[in-house]
Amino acid sequence: MGLSLAAWLIGMAGTAYGQGLTWPGAALTRMLEGARWRIGALRANAAFTLASSGYDSDVFYGYFGDAVPDWTFAAGAPVQALLPLSKNVVLDLADTPQYLFYLDTKGERCVNNTFRGQVHAALEKVYLQAGGGLSDVRRRFSPELDINVREKRDSVDGTFLWQASKAASIAILYERAQYDYGDAEYLDSNLSEMLNRDEDHVDVIAYVQPGPGTRLLLDGQYGEFTFTGATSGVRDAKSYGVFGGAEFIPNLEETPIGSGLRGGFKLGYIRLDLADAGLRDGSGFAGEANVSADLTNKTSLQLFFSRGFQFSIFSGATYYLATTYRAGLSQLLSRRAVLSYDVSLGRAVYPRDGDIQGRGDRFVAHAVSLNLRLARHLGVVLMGTFGQRARDGGDITRDRYFIGLGLTYGFPGSGVPSLLGELVR
Repeated sequence: MGLSLAAWLIGMAGTAYGQGLTWPGAALTRMLEGARWRIGALRANAAFTLASSGYDSDVFYGYFGDAVPDWTFAAGAPVQALLPLSKNVVLDLADTPQYLFYLDTKGERCVNNTFRGQVHAALEKVYLQAGGGLSDVRRRFSPELDINVREKRDSVDGTFLWQASKAASIAILYERAQYDYGDAEYLDSNLSEMLNRDEDHVDVIAYVQPGPGTRLLLDGQYGEFTFTGATSGVRDAKSYGVFGGAEFIPNLEETPIGSGLRGGFKLGYIRLDLADAGLRDGSGFAGEANVSADLTNKTSLQLFFSRGFQFSIFSGATYYLATTYRAGLSQLLSRRAVLSYDVSLGRAVYPRDGDIQGRGDRFVAHAVSLNLRLARHLGVVLMGTFGQRARDGGDITRDRYFIGLGLTYGFPGSGVPSLLGELVR
């Protein structure tokens, strides 16, 4: 059996993989060709990463009153395996184990893991994808939280895209996800009771590409949220959204700075319809934008915007509206060094219903980083951040800063770009 598998892998090595005429199929070809290691047909990428390695002035962001400083790092080892099953079908497996370390706050040490598996099928004018993921991560997943909380997320998803012509295509995306917060508690509230839920999302997206550097889209969304706690069924909701946007496609041969306009945006209207008639529904402008533009051949401007509804950890507020703005500048110092600065402003606003009516939280953060390419496969970023949180009408302001570095050695892997169906939920 082992010899037969080895012979098949070697025999498949010479196969020409044609991924049809679709733009996700072209990205799939680049993903296969860009893999670092090859054993017959098998392709693989692997890396070692250090994230947020340094000194944190307050691990709990003021949750316990007095600051709790500590030294920390997050060591990860992302691995990706790509196996062409035929000329047009590729199996894609990616796993990222991570160890989160704190020197003195030993109770915060933990092991995280994120796994995703999917099958891509790229035909002449059709691209299909089916997959799923398992995520078990302890992190601060919400701006409402001051502490890390373990979140488990299991999901299955699929994509169908039809390339109607060279300039037009249409896609249907589906995803089902389950969220579980175990026995985590915050401010004497059980997060499982408040937030454990099943989510179903469907997107229908039409794309028009008028030129090689721009792809326009129109996205219609529908979502269902079913809460599984004994008393949280009143939070069950449906969402409806319509968004328009664009994606700016850089020339792959150009450098990150000096390639014009990059990124994309997706803006529109969303409505959150709560099943309980006694609770106030939410609706309004929403979306996300992440765009970079070159001011000179060495200086670029980055703009980020995000606005949408999130479910609240508080029993007195089913949801809140979170808005974030960020702007930054990057300066190319040399071929191996980029200096960046950005500032972020954010706000969480709650509906004027329930026990915490009119509450609003404000956030500001400054970040400076120096990205260094020390070798072809070794990148280091030196960073410093300062953040501040304040509550409207309150006298308490919480500060936090972090000084440290990040490191990537090897090849973390890549994927087929998102079809922008997940920007706004």
